[in-house]
Amino acid sequence: MKRTVLILVVLILLSGTFLYLGWIQRSLSPDHWALGFSKSRGWEERIFEPGRFDFRWERFFPGAYSLHQFPILKFPITLSVKGELPSGSIYAEVLDSKPSFSYEIEVELQVGFQKESFPILVRSENLTPTNIEAWMEQKKNEIRLELTSWILQRGMQRILSAPSEGTPLILSWQKILEETLREHWQERFPSLNLLSLAFPRVTIPDIDLYVKGKSLYLAVEQARQETLIAESKKRLIEESTEQRRIESLKKYGELLKTYPLLLEYLAIEKMERIGPTELKLLQELQNRIPKEP
Repeated sequence: MKRTVLILVVLILLSGTFLYLGWIQRSLSPDHWALGFSKSRGWEERIFEPGRFDFRWERFFPGAYSLHQFPILKFPITLSVKGELPSGSIYAEVLDSKPSFSYEIEVELQVGFQKESFPILVRSENLTPTNIEAWMEQKKNEIRLELTSWILQRGMQRILSAPSEGTPLILSWQKILEETLREHWQERFPSLNLLSLAFPRVTIPDIDLYVKGKSLYLAVEQARQETLIAESKKRLIEESTEQRRIESLKKYGELLKTYPLLLEYLAIEKMERIGPTELKLLQELQNRIPKEP
């Protein structure tokens, strides 16, 4: 009986030791995400969390299983976008006040990792607790370039169409930019979590005045084009009329050169078809014809 009890106690102790060595949560640190890596199965597909019981038998064998704990980090990112509304300096020239249509936007972001997609990111980017901060520093530059380009392309395009919606100017800029950036963030950085987004500095031009300057400039250009077109048409008509007149006189000249006596006949019989100006020119042509010796 005593032997049976002793064996049972030993089995319980061995089982407890085995469970303890394979219990994942005993090794978790606060403010960390833990991912396991098995030499036989690779990376785990989910993060280990406190309050659960996860057991991995591989931990009983040294080197067969490793637990990687990543600190839960947040990364601040700042970027600045400066520029001028399209053709702003040209439109400003037609306005009396010669306003500036330049703008400056500062953006502050707080970025973290998406918990659900973090295991996939670790596998695809070969992240470890020692290289994750360096990886994120490189990612910051990509994020700055991407968001700056998107503000200039899509954000400014949406802002220029905002006056037709009747939204207050400064509020429309911030609202449009925030919506634009958040939508694009989901498409480009689904594995990263945009924790906060702020605009500490937004210097913007008068959009209504910009629209007025654009309309005035286009009206001036249209009037200028219409004037040029009218002058071109007039010049073409005058040149065409003069060309036809010269061609007609050349034909008369050739005819009279061949038949000089026609000049007197035309003068007598066809006076109604040839005006005084034409007769004078014909007479000059006749005088220039060299006489035969």
